[in-house]
Amino acid sequence: MSQRIRNRVLLGLIVFLSAASITMVSRAERPPEIKMLPTQGQGDKPVEQTRKNIQVLKGLPESQLSLLMNFVSVSLGVQCDYCHIFQGKDPKTGYRNWLYERDDKPEKEAARRMMKMVLAINASNPTDFRQNSVTCFTCHRGQTTTVGLPPMPLVKSGHEPGPNAAAPATAAPVRPSVDQIFAKYLEALGGPKAASTKTLVMKGKREASQNRNWPIEITYGPPDKLLLVTTTPQAVVRQIVNGDQGWALTATNLRVLTPAEIADARRNGEETFGVVKAKQVPGMNFSGVQKIGEREAYVITKTSDVKTEFYYFDSVSGLLIRKMNIRHTSLLPIPEQVDYEDYRDVAGIKLPFTIRYSGIDTYNGWTRTFSEIKRDVVVDESTFTKPTPPPK
Repeated sequence: MSQRIRNRVLLGLIVFLSAASITMVSRAERPPEIKMLPTQGQGDKPVEQTRKNIQVLKGLPESQLSLLMNFVSVSLGVQCDYCHIFQGKDPKTGYRNWLYERDDKPEKEAARRMMKMVLAINASNPTDFRQNSVTCFTCHRGQTTTVGLPPMPLVKSGHEPGPNAAAPATAAPVRPSVDQIFAKYLEALGGPKAASTKTLVMKGKREASQNRNWPIEITYGPPDKLLLVTTTPQAVVRQIVNGDQGWALTATNLRVLTPAEIADARRNGEETFGVVKAKQVPGMNFSGVQKIGEREAYVITKTSDVKTEFYYFDSVSGLLIRKMNIRHTSLLPIPEQVDYEDYRDVAGIKLPFTIRYSGIDTYNGWTRTFSEIKRDVVVDESTFTKPTPPPK
């Protein structure tokens, strides 16, 4: 392959980020705010109805667009201005104005071609790429250029033994079944007492990028009641969710949460505190052993048309130390991960005092470190009802 053709291919992958037209505010310059990971809500419109000049990603839900773009950004190590037109800051809001729909830069058309290539590769090779579909990260690994040749001089060639030669085959160790893994997990948590948890009251701190660090208090009533009190430099914010209703209250305003925000909050609670509610369900399979730091973890998977779930159980303690979801979209898989650390005894069961959430956008990631957790304390039902509006 000539250097010119190679450069064009690389350029196309690099500008994959610019393939869709979006009009979002630069996260790096947003003021501090309480933000949860966006999910596809009811009535989520396709991007060609909400954005301009969409040519390849037609049919993609609006809620997935920024996640896909962030996936590409991380994969290539670039930012929006690598491919898109920056018009300057709005003097009133301080936000950056972008003209994402413009085709001024020649990279954009190359990006569209590369998007079609990725879609075609995955569609025409469903067997080969069932587990790991081809993405921009497949080649780029966080760089704007890819490596197409092995480094020279070689340590060994493909037909001779060397430092990387395979070790002699040995008998595979006996691995536990899914039933055995979950039985050990429930025992490690505290037995039936853990699954019967009615409330959790947690106090600690939340740390996130861009210095968004503040005290938090969480009252959780599984499966769909949540009170999150966040003390930011701007205000104390109370977010309340009760089933399919929700509100956000400050000293000056009461706002009804949108259906999408309620779904986000409920999902946030379920993903975060599901450590005491993780259940074995039909379709789960043992998928091997993986290292998580210095620990060996048994991996259990559950796959559906919407997502693939991975559960990582410490092979020694039996505790759940990581959960990962990979949401399937029409173009790229979107990963998200929750890590559970520092398990301690709380009223007879084990709970993690450090929880780390990682999303494809660092703005959505956070670490919650708790100094106090109380279990099954009596919580007045009014805690989860619509609050009284503040005086005008």
